[in-house]
Amino acid sequence: MLLELHAHSYYSHREKVKFDGTTSPANMIQAAAAKGINAIALTDHNTTMGWKEAKAAAKKLGIEFIPGEEVDSADGHVLAHNITETIRPGMPLEETVDKIHQQGGIAVASHPFDIKNDGTGKKSLACDALEAFNAINFDRLSNKRCLKFAKINRKPVTAGSDAHAPYMIGRGLTRVDAGSVDSAIKEIIKGRTSLVAKYQPISNVMRWSIDKLKMSEQDILSYIDDNYSWPKSMLSRFMLATTKSSPGKIDVFYKGLAYVSLGSVITYSFFRNMKYVF
Repeated sequence: MLLELHAHSYYSHREKVKFDGTTSPANMIQAAAAKGINAIALTDHNTTMGWKEAKAAAKKLGIEFIPGEEVDSADGHVLAHNITETIRPGMPLEETVDKIHQQGGIAVASHPFDIKNDGTGKKSLACDALEAFNAINFDRLSNKRCLKFAKINRKPVTAGSDAHAPYMIGRGLTRVDAGSVDSAIKEIIKGRTSLVAKYQPISNVMRWSIDKLKMSEQDILSYIDDNYSWPKSMLSRFMLATTKSSPGKIDVFYKGLAYVSLGSVITYSFFRNMKYVF
């Protein structure tokens, strides 16, 4: 059974850029079904608003739906799988995990050692499993560190595409020998998983970044007005305006910028994680 355990729709909202996901729950389910995935968890940030639509689409397409959420705990992001209602954000990690268990779900630490420090780090041991492969952890060492950490501490591992658009689905999958969601969850807890791990292409992330900036334009402009002073506000407005020229020649600039950023990320991650990985 192939599981997509980390996917977002346009119900996933963040502070600076409102729309973190760029499409509907139904479109995410359709993409998973088209790629032969057996079950998908919709894990929008701190909300379960997309469940009804996703469940209906999954039933129509013959794919299993896993009710999920990516919760912003006080200690970092946690994936809640097979839950029955929204887990509120902001609680300490241990309390968040308890709430997930009370609903009969399992807690998976999202990208525990990502360089943005959105993960739960060493506190991830409070969770049932660790996301040892995240398809947008481009520095790679964050994933390697997590996998090594999980092995040392004998924790089960999963993979996740961290998909925010249909074309991002299926890059990080968890394979289990199971025939239903409930049995799949049990297999994860027992640590009987194998990971299908392929990093998102730079082109996917560039496309996603441009799309979410376009969708969030008005909210971003309001944020700039409220929080940035000149010249930062002027530069931010200019960069936002360039997204209107995409797709087009401007994409060459974006691609170059993406590779420069990637180089910086890899360099930073090397010095941050080398003692834990090598």
